[in-house]
Amino acid sequence: MNTITKRLLHYLLLAVTLVGIPFVCCVVGGKDETLELVKTIAPVTENWGSMPEKLWNCRCPFNWGLFWLMAAFLAVTVTPFALRLWKAVWRKGEASAAKGRFPWWGWVALAVMIVGWVLAWTRFEWFAAFQRYPYVIHWGGFIVLVNALCVKRCGRSPLTHHTGPFLLTFPASVLFWWFFEYLNRYVWNWYYVGVPGISATEYVLFASLCFSSVLPGVTSVAAWLGTFECFSDDVCAGMAKVNVRSGTSLAVMSVLSLVGLTGIVFCPQFTYPLLWISPLMVFVLVQVALKEPCVLDTLATGNWSLVIRFAFASLICGLTWETWNYYSMAKWIYAVPYVHRFQVWEMPLLGFGGYLPFGMECAAVAAWISPKLIKLLKEEKA
Repeated sequence: MNTITKRLLHYLLLAVTLVGIPFVCCVVGGKDETLELVKTIAPVTENWGSMPEKLWNCRCPFNWGLFWLMAAFLAVTVTPFALRLWKAVWRKGEASAAKGRFPWWGWVALAVMIVGWVLAWTRFEWFAAFQRYPYVIHWGGFIVLVNALCVKRCGRSPLTHHTGPFLLTFPASVLFWWFFEYLNRYVWNWYYVGVPGISATEYVLFASLCFSSVLPGVTSVAAWLGTFECFSDDVCAGMAKVNVRSGTSLAVMSVLSLVGLTGIVFCPQFTYPLLWISPLMVFVLVQVALKEPCVLDTLATGNWSLVIRFAFASLICGLTWETWNYYSMAKWIYAVPYVHRFQVWEMPLLGFGGYLPFGMECAAVAAWISPKLIKLLKEEKA
């Protein structure tokens, strides 16, 4: 089987699984109301804030027990890696980081980002007709700016040295995030406001343009983090070994995928966290079935460095997304069952935990486009 055929088969299997399982469950389970929203291209959610029957945080009020249970799980999961990074910061410092010149186009990107940010958070009368759209301005500036920071630190960046594969992350990002939008139609953990009266065509085009920034953004930040010694490939080596190709691992991933993709239909108030895990599990299962390399293969040797770098990159992008979203006209709002409290901007505090596995999904897709996109830039230079 040649590479192109294998890629097409991979995407077909991924699409059929992620789209088909919840859809079939919805049909078989008689979830007609849910199915109607799933099939609606441009759902009208503008007034959901005044419709508590639509919002999970109203239907499933805050629960301290579930909050602390989820918080404890996140703490136990994250603490060993956080300690490794903290020790690495003190042990390694920044001595090995090459200091170059900041490229001129980085200053242009910074200016574009600031302009986009100002336009998003203000309401200039002369800009009223375009007030929905500044997202692509400041995120475009941000992505180029981060690549400029990579160039300053190590003389290389995904944009300048892996231009072709990096540019492919933009269209790939559109398809990538539409999967999550589709899965969210079953759980409605977030919904959009500030886009009243938009047609289905406008919705798809505008949304796709915005979604195109997700994967390039996380990939760029991960590359920048990789220029710091505390994110070197040996920092999180020697940890727990997990062979994702073993029978046990395949069984666990299969169960998590199945529970996640069926649970978001039948009991979304409890299984919604798996929305951020199931796609990664399915992606890895397809790679194993097609005998393709997988970004999680390094876990078999106990090296979690790549996982942590992309998890932190996703978290940084997440904080940036949530910041710019808050005062924008076209924005998303969250409705999370049982743990919707202590919001940072619009995001409930524990919701940021979802960005950690999401980073690995970004790494998996980036590596699928080109393994060069997930490698450390400073090692390539060496």
